[in-house]
Amino acid sequence: MSEKVSKAEVKEIVVARLLEAMEKGVCPWRKPWKSVNTRPCNISGRKYSGINWFILTMMPYVQPVFMTFKQAQAMGGNVKKGEKGIPVVFWKMLVKEDKATGTKETIPMMRYYTVFNIEQTEGVTLPKKFAPREDGPEFNPIAAAEAIWDGMPNRPTVKHGGAGAGYLPPVDEIHMPNRADFTVAEEYYSTLFHEGSHSTGHKSRLNRKEVMGAICFGSMDYSLEELVAEMSAAMLCAEAGIDAPVLENSAAYLRSWYSKLAKDPGMLITAAARAQKAADYILNPAKDETPQDETEEALAHA
Repeated sequence: MSEKVSKAEVKEIVVARLLEAMEKGVCPWRKPWKSVNTRPCNISGRKYSGINWFILTMMPYVQPVFMTFKQAQAMGGNVKKGEKGIPVVFWKMLVKEDKATGTKETIPMMRYYTVFNIEQTEGVTLPKKFAPREDGPEFNPIAAAEAIWDGMPNRPTVKHGGAGAGYLPPVDEIHMPNRADFTVAEEYYSTLFHEGSHSTGHKSRLNRKEVMGAICFGSMDYSLEELVAEMSAAMLCAEAGIDAPVLENSAAYLRSWYSKLAKDPGMLITAAARAQKAADYILNPAKDETPQDETEEALAHA
């Protein structure tokens, strides 16, 4: 179903959904794992572009094929109860003629459609024209990284599958793509360490308010927690002997928060101190006490 609303309303709807997706998932440029197809498309095979590409790429689904409610019904299925649709924008140029003067004017028409991923439906068979999922090369575990993760006390549950990575504080779970979906094993562990570092902020561990509180995407608290997780992951990667591309990617990611750091330079010191605590917790808090961290945080806000 399409809805005809003002361009301003469409923009508000799309931007709100985009921010919501970014807050819950991983940005498309931060996905070191493979998808079945590289670009989302509708059930007829037409590929999405522009803002629709960003919105749909950020959705946590393995097969990026989408359809409307009516299309799902037309294919003999339906949308699962309770599933939330995703807005996509539709543009069309209309020629409007002034009946009095005969002059014609071309104006843009903007609408949005609500679509659902095929994983949100039941009874819908994926058409044969879509490429089947191909298994990647065999995953080769990195022993040092495995030892670090296995040695973490009070580890959160890790669930593999799907097309997104994230930590869910309410249920204390880390969601990861399958290991074989990562382009290289190093990226798997880098992502796991990032989400694992977030999990150290759970109330049963280090109890950081940036993890357990109500945090808005893009806020200082959100930025600080992202810095903590990425810096901690970089420390853990170095500990596991994972270097070069992965650590370079981490450095590039940290640079993306430059504007936040410029407003509060002390945040970097605070993030580094908390990242050390997070890394030490995962490595084994009883083995390596770091009381200087509290002093560093105090200095950051002095």
